[in-house]
Amino acid sequence: MRFTLPTWASRLPLSFLKSRALKNTLRLPRTTFPIVADSDPKNPVNVQLLKECTNDLYSWQRKTLPEKDIFVLHDGPPYANGELHMGHALNKVLKDMVNRTMVMGGRRVDYRPGWDCHGLPIELKALQELRAKEVEKNAEAKKKLNKEGVKESAKGAMEMGKRLSPGEIRGVARSLAERAVGGQMEGFQGWGVMADWEGRWRTMDKEYEVRQLQVFLKMLKKGLIYRRFKPVYWSPSSGTALAEAELEYNEAHTSTAAFIKFPITKIGAGLHRHTSMDVEDPLYAAIWTTTPWTIPANRAIAVGPEMEYVVLSTINHGRILVAGNRIEALKAALNEPEASIEADGITGEELLGTLYRHPLLPEASAPAQPILSAGFVTSDSGTGLVHCAPGHGMEDYHLCQLHAIFPFSPVDDAGCFTEEALPHNPSLLAGKPVQFSGNKAVVELLRDSGALLGLEEKYRHKYQYDWRTKQPVIIRSTAQWFADVNSIKDAVINSLEDVKFVPDSGRNRLEKTVEGRSEWCISRQRAWGVPIPAMYNEETGEPLLTEESVRHIINVVEKQGDGVDIWWDKSFLEEIFVPESLRGEGKPRWVRGAETMDVWFDSGSSWATLRDALGPSFASRKQLADLYLEGSDQHRGWFQSSLLTKIASSDTEITPTPNNPYPNPTAPFGMILTHGFVLDEAGRKMSKSLGNVVNPQEIISGKYPPLPPGSKKNIYGAGSSGPGMDALRLWAASCDYTRDVTVGEKVLATVGEILRKIRVTGRFLVANLDGWDGKEVPYEELSKIDQYALAHLYRVNKATRDAYSSFTFNKAVSTLSIYTTTALSSFYLNIIKDRIYSDATTSLSRRSAQTVMWHILRNYLSLLYPLVPLLTTEIWHHVPQELKKDLPTGVAQMGWYTPRKTWDHDRLCTDFAMLEELGKHVNAAVEMARGEGVIKVALEIDVTIHSPPQSHVSKVLSSYKSELAQMYITSGVDLVSSKEEGAGEGRLDHGPAGEWKAVLPNCRLENGEEVTVVVRKARGRKCVRCWVYHAKEEGGVCERCEKVVLKMIETNEVDLGNGE
Repeated sequence: MRFTLPTWASRLPLSFLKSRALKNTLRLPRTTFPIVADSDPKNPVNVQLLKECTNDLYSWQRKTLPEKDIFVLHDGPPYANGELHMGHALNKVLKDMVNRTMVMGGRRVDYRPGWDCHGLPIELKALQELRAKEVEKNAEAKKKLNKEGVKESAKGAMEMGKRLSPGEIRGVARSLAERAVGGQMEGFQGWGVMADWEGRWRTMDKEYEVRQLQVFLKMLKKGLIYRRFKPVYWSPSSGTALAEAELEYNEAHTSTAAFIKFPITKIGAGLHRHTSMDVEDPLYAAIWTTTPWTIPANRAIAVGPEMEYVVLSTINHGRILVAGNRIEALKAALNEPEASIEADGITGEELLGTLYRHPLLPEASAPAQPILSAGFVTSDSGTGLVHCAPGHGMEDYHLCQLHAIFPFSPVDDAGCFTEEALPHNPSLLAGKPVQFSGNKAVVELLRDSGALLGLEEKYRHKYQYDWRTKQPVIIRSTAQWFADVNSIKDAVINSLEDVKFVPDSGRNRLEKTVEGRSEWCISRQRAWGVPIPAMYNEETGEPLLTEESVRHIINVVEKQGDGVDIWWDKSFLEEIFVPESLRGEGKPRWVRGAETMDVWFDSGSSWATLRDALGPSFASRKQLADLYLEGSDQHRGWFQSSLLTKIASSDTEITPTPNNPYPNPTAPFGMILTHGFVLDEAGRKMSKSLGNVVNPQEIISGKYPPLPPGSKKNIYGAGSSGPGMDALRLWAASCDYTRDVTVGEKVLATVGEILRKIRVTGRFLVANLDGWDGKEVPYEELSKIDQYALAHLYRVNKATRDAYSSFTFNKAVSTLSIYTTTALSSFYLNIIKDRIYSDATTSLSRRSAQTVMWHILRNYLSLLYPLVPLLTTEIWHHVPQELKKDLPTGVAQMGWYTPRKTWDHDRLCTDFAMLEELGKHVNAAVEMARGEGVIKVALEIDVTIHSPPQSHVSKVLSSYKSELAQMYITSGVDLVSSKEEGAGEGRLDHGPAGEWKAVLPNCRLENGEEVTVVVRKARGRKCVRCWVYHAKEEGGVCERCEKVVLKMIETNEVDLGNGE
């Protein structure tokens, strides 16, 4: 089969062929859609587009989509105290893509944004602002603030707080939170987040606070709330107790580590079998600690029951009890390498019954203190004997509780020693900060008493810090309110069986977090929060916290306009908060407490807002929310607190009823999806000090990434105002959010290029549908290339929707990006340009291409919509109105585009895969010719493909012979069923009269068959209209173009006499 030139002569005058009018006979793309985006968020067009794809869409779906199966994404509330950052952007955009995926699938969405508004950070920041205004009026204070920076600012704010009443503090904190919520909400809306903004909730709203108190009441009724004097994490820098979730750990913290000896005053029976007191040298128990400041609170020494101990005889420190495998460590600390073992083989059990005294107390008055057995003692470090201060350690507390030893904690709220620390000489320690001068003072006292065996002043180890102030915390016993976690732990773990986790590792993280807790310290010593609704006996200090008293307080709060603010309003008498049954003559006088709830209890109660939001559908739901989606740090934060409050306030034994088909306590969520943190392109945490912070608002406004110094070229195109909203969204979508993600100039440049290609592709499709009447060509009449384009569309649709179903948005981006670049821009849309531009307007070939382009556009916008709603809405606006008249108003309203199953043709896809593989070899031969300078474009050549007779590739090529030239964008393709021409590597052969041919032999295909590709100079002449080399004479037109033009002349679409 060989390509042959037509044998006709042109009937068009030469003057016409050379005129500008010839160009007007081409059907070139026509659209009002701009090729360069104006991403300025203040542009009125963009404002309207944003409204359509956010607020209008949310209202539409809430009114139109069925109520039967509402998808609830419950918002993990951002903290209302600062500007938005890239972590917010990743989180909110992921949530929005999930919601848009649901709407595209025809499912109604309920998404009400929330804000976490209470707590120390907001309180501290509000006080800092007040402090800054005060400092402005004081030059000396301003100078000190500028010198000491953040530390002085925080200190000054705490001092400011002491001068204000709780009500005044709450006022400034509320004002700051309200400003922050307003600013953050505006930012979220600018990111294209579709939500019920009018239904938003804030933890400082009265309705929310009442629901939270009702959750607290339910937990109280079940006996899960109690008050106890015990060790808690205490932040001297914040002046409040902290929960485990409010800590972060500093791996580079340094402490003073000390070896200390305690004098043995009585040897128990077990130890007596190995040694006695009837020797000259006294006997001591050696301990090691990184918190010497806790020594004044020592009440016991713990040993491992099965560990082996020895008595070590030293020159300068008497006889010392130490674990057998810690002898060398102690010798090094003592600097006594010659110390010898006097007695060995002593078990920890044998040390029980032995007593000692405190080394800092007078010998005459110091009480005897016990050695206790404990499973937590190890010999990995220290001496194998552990100093126990039940007022300053969790394990110490639990051990001592078993032996009726009460916690002693001579430290005040500021983290300073009280006079009780050293009762016989209080002035030596009282008022000194335990972590600083107090610690040094204890070390010196130990040295003076001869109890200090050794010291390491810069011992580096992991230590807990206040995650807000970034300052070290202490463990200190105070009277606090707790929630019992141990009693509900099994129910909590069981409730997770019905929860899906993305990624799967999240399940283990959350379960381990819950399993590691026995109780939850829920009280905080700050003013800005929801009060612990406890009254206290004015004389005895005993608390009043009963179902009756709490229910009464809730009723009082509900009736007052200011919510829980009245708790701190001194114009309200104490008695209004006391139930009538407890008032009256002879009854105790009660006063309000000053403690507030942990902010994790605040946000953790947010699931209670869903009861009202869901209305009648609430009772039929197994879980209140379908999805919780937050950062991976929320396993120990909001996920955990939400789970605990939900299970703790649920009824655990209920008989199923039609209105309550799920009697067992259920988690508040059906799925937990977590994402990583956002880092810079080098994988570093963003910080102002490193100068690597990327601001999401600057991406939208076009300020980031900045142009290179001296550069005037805009990578987003001349006239573009920058990346814009959709670039921010596409960045978030392209991330593998299951791990930490990066952002920076290079990453955004890549995203910008993808976005540019999508825009150009969308514009091409819209522009070439101009003038089409919308009457589709039946599938059977389409060319094979057109059918293949539909088959490819079908598979891209399936792959992308599968990605959306699993929330793997990065796979959706990858699939669509590859589809845009390879299947559309480089292949199909490139191939059909000749048909679209040059064939007759009503020709089957052109209408076939437009039919396929219409399906491609509908599918393309549908699949892109959750990712880049602004761009897809803009493209849809520019689609010819005639094509949209019978369709819903927008892309989302149409839902997912559903291609026909008959388009998915396996053989067609397999054949075209081979033809595309062949096309790479054709391109290689073309490039060889281009490299030799014999051609400039592929249309200048004819291609001959030699394939083995009866081979599979020969049969495939024959089946698609008529479409190969347009597929390879050459002027002709010949097929030769014969042995390949020559052998060896590719070459360019020159013949007589300027003839040449480029030969590419032995082109191996994936199925093992080989072909030879030969390209030659095209035998025809370049058509001046379509540029295909099918014209008979130089400067003429091809037969196809002449017929098209003559028809246009007949219908007066072009003027033959116009030579201009």
